[in-house]
Formats: sequence, C-alpha cells, structure tokens
Amino acid sequence: MEIKILGSVSPYCKEDKNCPGYLVTEGSSKALLDCGNGITRNLKLPEDLENLNIIISHLHKDHYGDLLSLGYATYVFHNLGYLPNRVKVYIPEADMRNVTEDYKDADGWGASHMVKKPILDYVFLQEFGPEQFFEFIPYNEKTKLEIGNMKIEFSKNPHQVNTYSTKIVDKDKTFVYSGDTGYQGNSLVRLAEDADILLCEATFLRGQTRLTDNHLYAYEAAKIAKEANVRKLVLTHFFPEIDKEQYVQEARTIFENTAAAEEGKVLKLGGIK
Repeated sequence: MEIKILGSVSPYCKEDKNCPGYLVTEGSSKALLDCGNGITRNLKLPEDLENLNIIISHLHKDHYGDLLSLGYATYVFHNLGYLPNRVKVYIPEADMRNVTEDYKDADGWGASHMVKKPILDYVFLQEFGPEQFFEFIPYNEKTKLEIGNMKIEFSKNPHQVNTYSTKIVDKDKTFVYSGDTGYQGNSLVRLAEDADILLCEATFLRGQTRLTDNHLYAYEAAKIAKEANVRKLVLTHFFPEIDKEQYVQEARTIFENTAAAEEGKVLKLGGIK
C-alpha cells in the first residue's frame, strides 16, 4: 500500500501546492481520499481512473472542488472507451439545515414555515449534471468498505459539517487520515492506535488565533500521534503562505518522527519514498 500526496494546503492552491488529496494504491485498487482543488494535475489519466474509488471526508469545497475537473475527465474517457465502469464517489450523509419555505395555505394566503433540507453542497453533488461518469454513494461512521485488500472504516470528528476520519488496513499495516477536525472530543486517538502512518491536519501554529475548535494546531496533532502510539506522523492541511517546516518543528517538540506532506511524494508504511 502506497499513498501519493496530491495536495497538502488549504483553503486555496498556490504555485505547485494543491488543496487536500491523497491517492492510496494497493495492487490494482485505488482510493482517493479527498479531491481538493488542483489535485487532478497530479493524477496520471486515464490510468488512475481505473478501479478508482473516491472518498470525500466532508463537504467543504477545498476537499471536493476538483470533482468538477475529474468529473469531466471521467465523462471524456468513458466516451472514448477508456473507462467502462463509473467511478464511485463516497460522500458523507447530508447535514440537515433549517430553511424558511414559503407556501400558500388552504385559503390561498401566503405563509411560511421551517423545514429541514440538506446542505447545498450535498444537493449540488447529487445534482452534479450529465458531464460526469460518477456514482455518488452516501456514507456515515457505521459504513465499512472493502476495496481490493483494503479494509476501510470511518470515525466522526468535530467540524462545521459531518466530517469523517478514514482508517485503511491492508493485512498487518494501518494508515489513518484525519480529515479536518477539532481537538476536543475527536476520535483520532482511538482510530489511529498503533497505526503505521497518521496523516493528520495541522492548520494552525502556536500563537495563531483559532476562533473555534474546528482545526488542529501542529502540537495538538503531535499529542494525538503520541497518545495513539503511531509509528510516523505526517502533517498536512497547511496554510499556503507559511513554510511547512514551521509546522514540523512545532510537532517535533512532542512527537519526533514527524514529516510534512509534500506534493508528489509517496508515503510507504515505514517511511517516505
């Protein structure tokens, strides 16, 4: 099992850095964890579309934005005869929001009431349009997948919308991707216990203001890695304007075996190639 880093920054691309995306390959099977803006340029097409499954950790646009580009790619390559089967795209079950809806009552008078509707990002993906060759499949924390030899499970984490971390087990090796998460009440220590690699968001540095607990400081990612007894911590989800080494140095004060995700690098269960 190998993990190719396609994107490592948020909330926007800069130069050769893309928003989050990680291609996990085991034999001929592939799982793309998140599909952030810009990551398509680091895929090898159409080869990487074959046996591809996409798992979106949560419905924020920096984590699914390149589905627009990849959708057109699947549409074109299917029509050219290179892609016989739809690419499965697993998206979190819809968050529901309260919306005021107007209607006419029995007497024909205008009135309004509150109804629950899915968030707009979910509706957008469900109504993606015809220029794609996707199959969208909702999932939740009880969902378990088998993709080739990879056994995949999820755990929910605190964030503004339904957000899941992903654990992939291949025989005796374990890889965990955090997705986005706050620190208090997250499930990562349990999910990543004794994992070979924890790929973990590190959005903030000490001294930066975090208005809400929806993302991690680098040192918090390191505390999770230490408590979970992982072999290696790889940080990701950096602010594009800040040198990644600052995040690594902060984390290493707590967890020494820490590295930064770099576009084009391949993570192996035991190191970085």
